[in-house]
Amino acid sequence: MAPRLRWLSNRKALLLVLGLFLGSFGAIHAQPVFASNNPGIPLCLHHLPGNVTVSGVQTSQVLNTTTLWGGTSEGPNLRYNVFNFTLYPALTSALTSIGPGSIVLWVTVSGAPGSLNATIYDANAAGQLAVVSTSQAITLNSSPNVPYQVTLGFNINYTFSQSSTIKLSMTVFRVSQLYVWYDSASYPSALTIPVSNIPTVNLIDTFDANFTSQTSFSLNWTTPQRIVYLIIHVADAFGAYHVANATVTITGPGSTTVFSGVGSSLTTNPAAPSKLFALSWLYSTSLPNGTYVVSATGNDTAGDQASNTVNILLTSISGPAQPSNPPPTNPPPSLPPPDGSFPTIYWWIAAGIITAVMGALLAFLFFTRKRRVPCSKCHARVDPKLEKCPYCGNLLGHPNTPAAQASPQMTQPTPNPSSGVGTPKADSTAATPSLPSQEKDPETSSGP
Repeated sequence: MAPRLRWLSNRKALLLVLGLFLGSFGAIHAQPVFASNNPGIPLCLHHLPGNVTVSGVQTSQVLNTTTLWGGTSEGPNLRYNVFNFTLYPALTSALTSIGPGSIVLWVTVSGAPGSLNATIYDANAAGQLAVVSTSQAITLNSSPNVPYQVTLGFNINYTFSQSSTIKLSMTVFRVSQLYVWYDSASYPSALTIPVSNIPTVNLIDTFDANFTSQTSFSLNWTTPQRIVYLIIHVADAFGAYHVANATVTITGPGSTTVFSGVGSSLTTNPAAPSKLFALSWLYSTSLPNGTYVVSATGNDTAGDQASNTVNILLTSISGPAQPSNPPPTNPPPSLPPPDGSFPTIYWWIAAGIITAVMGALLAFLFFTRKRRVPCSKCHARVDPKLEKCPYCGNLLGHPNTPAAQASPQMTQPTPNPSSGVGTPKADSTAATPSLPSQEKDPETSSGP
């Protein structure tokens, strides 16, 4: 039990050391992600040429962060309608909104004075609504022909879940006509909500010339091999369409900038949760050995940005350089099957080890086996230390002695009180010691 406990203790210590090593390695190479806070993201009101389905409802009145205006649109008279706008696409991740927000609308009003207010809802994927905030009502002035701007304020403290959407609903009181103007640079009606950590740079991938994930690169490689491919992952809760671009800067030892560039977008789905950008860096053999810091910055369409960094290593690896066009190494090449015409040296080694083990086992069995002798009567092989055969009773030292004399109990001569002649008694129960190896036949003797 003690050796087993010591073995378990050693194994736990080894796992602890390994865990500390991996943790320190991750702490060195995994730099923290930094994201700035934006006081508010404007969700502009748009009118689509056709309906889309959002949270189980079809609509053409949507909210999103783009300023791709479709042309001035005039909504229906809110005197008899509730005007709704829904965020499209839905959120790709959870979004927290805390603080004051605003709703800026361009309107024409007839029959004032009256009032206008708005309500913000969280609409989940099943279409269920939850009230998030309600704006303060404002008093309207009459302007039936010329649109003018009104602003409604509200406070919010809410976290929208992934795949949910934001719904804006507007109603009016005591006016005969109210029309909302939107979807143009002249009338940029929008809902502005406070958010933070939009966007985030989640991952920076580095690859070699074979597009194999790599963090160490050689200065001895040939020119086609001395290239670093980079993929930048920029995530955004509103979707890939809200990400504008990504830039990369690489600095070497001494904080010297050796490369900077703007990534090319690889993502075509505007509703994707992240947007990927690609860059490549062809490095020179004149660069010094050491650690190089790759800094990536993601920018969104609202002017917010986030950054992240990773480290790569440039080193002079001894030995020949890689070929100019080596075969792909991911997955690594497998060894060819052995030639069956002649055994390899590994086969010989394995055969020698097996033969030696079998020989040692046979020798052990041979030398540890007890030596036995055959019985001259029944020919059974018995232990030579025995005086008689356990199978037939034959004395091993006297093969011609009858089996009756091999009985473990022999008769003891008892003197006859009348005649004085001692005769053996067959029914005597007196035990005699074992016969010697040279036993004489019992004889009848007379007294003197």
